[in-house]
Amino acid sequence: MPHDALWRRLSRFAALSEQEHSIIRQACAAPGLVAAGAELFCEGEPMRKPGVLVSGWGCRHRLLADGRRQIFDFLLPGDLFGDAMPDDPHATASGLTLTPAAIAGTGCLIEMVREPRRFPGLATAWSAARARQEQYLLGHVVRLGRQTAHERVAHLLAELGHRLAEIGFPLGGFQPMPLTQEALADALGLSAVHVNRTLQLLRRERLIETRAAALRIVAPEALFALAEFRPPTPVAAPH
Repeated sequence: MPHDALWRRLSRFAALSEQEHSIIRQACAAPGLVAAGAELFCEGEPMRKPGVLVSGWGCRHRLLADGRRQIFDFLLPGDLFGDAMPDDPHATASGLTLTPAAIAGTGCLIEMVREPRRFPGLATAWSAARARQEQYLLGHVVRLGRQTAHERVAHLLAELGHRLAEIGFPLGGFQPMPLTQEALADALGLSAVHVNRTLQLLRRERLIETRAAALRIVAPEALFALAEFRPPTPVAAPH
């Protein structure tokens, strides 16, 4: 169902009532379809259209004057975007889809999040989801600043595998992986050639297995250990 990814993601942080479940279902009931490369928001411009990625993948990124790109994080199904900070409604990065995607607006959900007495589960889960995004961003800083290429690729794959498991794609099985090696390179500060060689190394080490648009982490514990990946501590646990 269209709302499944968002429901799964938010319900990990708080117990959501039937009413809150119904609200999420209605918000995602009729998503709009967009092509790969569609702009979600633009750096420096007001965040006017908060939304959720119902399906498909996207990213937050920044382009340099010479065309080089730094990807800050990847948006997966169920991820929220465009919810600006109250004191600064402008985007600090640009966002776009990396694959064909379905997008639903979350303006109505945000209004309800601002009423925690009426919707306590939704308000708690929303806040926790934003905090989780910051946890992953800090992990990305460490990844870029202190890890080797081998560790960087392993860490990003571990993070993506963990996040996909949270929305119903079990760790250890084949999970969606539509990212190009160029996109991985732009996220990891490496060349596409270096990413390719590192993926080959991880395959030879029997840590991952790949096939068309899918990847399996063969040995999750070993990959996590290599990358020093620690799944984020839950910000709020379901009751």
